[in-house]
Amino acid sequence: MTNSSSSSKPAKVGIPDNGEDLAFFMGEKCSVEGAVLDVDGAARVDGQFSGKLRAVHLIVGEKGHVAGDISSETADIMGSVEDTLVLSGKLTIREAGRIEGTITYGSLEAHEGAQLIGQINTQGRATRTEGTSSLSNLRSAISQSARDVSSAPKPADTPASTDGDSTDSES
Repeated sequence: MTNSSSSSKPAKVGIPDNGEDLAFFMGEKCSVEGAVLDVDGAARVDGQFSGKLRAVHLIVGEKGHVAGDISSETADIMGSVEDTLVLSGKLTIREAGRIEGTITYGSLEAHEGAQLIGQINTQGRATRTEGTSSLSNLRSAISQSARDVSSAPKPADTPASTDGDSTDSES
């Protein structure tokens, strides 16, 4: 089989599910430890990567595992990420996705079943989670906070003191 293309540019690897071009792809049977990887474009990891990774967009496949110092503009996590993940933009974590460690992102899309464990930072605010934070737990916490705020007494609703310290002028 011959290649009929006359272009001397290297071929880009496409993602089967959405057709996005990749600058770096690591298959399921690959394992890299202690590497420093700087990708000027999208990187997809379906295997095991440990080290320092910087990319414009990071994709971790369902069987992928990335550990170390990871930074990107955006990420789509279907597998697992450990240690430090710093994103300037959107973090998408899918149903089977799991991130554990220090997580910083600009915005978040978490599918039900997604797990975020550790120190979570967004837009300069930090939140500490104990155990697993799933989307349903997050929804419950937000609902409870809204109920707490709406049921809290307002200054005008506070009853007057009845303990005898009243300064009535009827004495």
